[in-house]
Amino acid sequence: MKTLSSAHVHTTFCDGRTPAPLTVRAALEKGFVSLGFSSHAPQEFDAEYNMALKDEPAYRAQIRTLQAEYAGRMAIYLGLERDLFACVSAKDYDYYIASVHYLTWPGDFVAIDGDAAPLKKYVDERCGGDGLMMARQYYESLRDYVVKERPPIIGHFDLVRKNNAVLRLFDEESKAYRRLALDALRPMADSGALLEVNTGAMARGYLTSPYPAPFLLKEWKSWGGEVTVTSDCHDARYLDAYFNEAEELLRSLDYTHAVRLGQKELWERFSL
Repeated sequence: MKTLSSAHVHTTFCDGRTPAPLTVRAALEKGFVSLGFSSHAPQEFDAEYNMALKDEPAYRAQIRTLQAEYAGRMAIYLGLERDLFACVSAKDYDYYIASVHYLTWPGDFVAIDGDAAPLKKYVDERCGGDGLMMARQYYESLRDYVVKERPPIIGHFDLVRKNNAVLRLFDEESKAYRRLALDALRPMADSGALLEVNTGAMARGYLTSPYPAPFLLKEWKSWGGEVTVTSDCHDARYLDAYFNEAEELLRSLDYTHAVRLGQKELWERFSL
């Protein structure tokens, strides 16, 4: 394993299971050179999932304290996973991950990666049973967010794969699906954002390959895009889960390097 870092790590301030200080210790034991915390940004719904607005100052203070405490041993960064529907900015953070977890429902939201039943109901009632329409709505939302905001990192690009593995709402091998995914990804390459190679769904047993799928990573490279490998860690035991497999996949697609949080600067390249 060469990555030795992750910019996508959750804490008990949101839906993570491991307090940040214990995660730092686990990272040191694994030989990490850097670590970035990225708790879910506050939002005005789904309170069990995201950080409470009242807790945001304490989160920032804790990570800044750890940053100072471990200076010289491991670089620690204060990040945020900022969903499209977050109610705070990322101006007080070192970086953020742009993600979309929800589609709008009249008076409510439906989670892309939450319980399967509400998403199936959304597809049946809002999309006339057309799962590809739901996927298109998701990709267009993420595309517009990234193109407008130009974030540092694009989070789990093809998140729709998680529930599709159970519900079979659309054919991931079809030309129609691949075209709409590629059409959404292409303008993101011009944003300068890093594309996250996210092993979280593998660690939790939902998928057998990272986000995004290999065909997307292949095209991203042809467009000159850069990638960063992350674990989307909610439990410190899986901080580097499936990193070897992610690196092997990248090498098979002719990637020679990836990007991680740096030891001296915010971002650094490392050879695969």
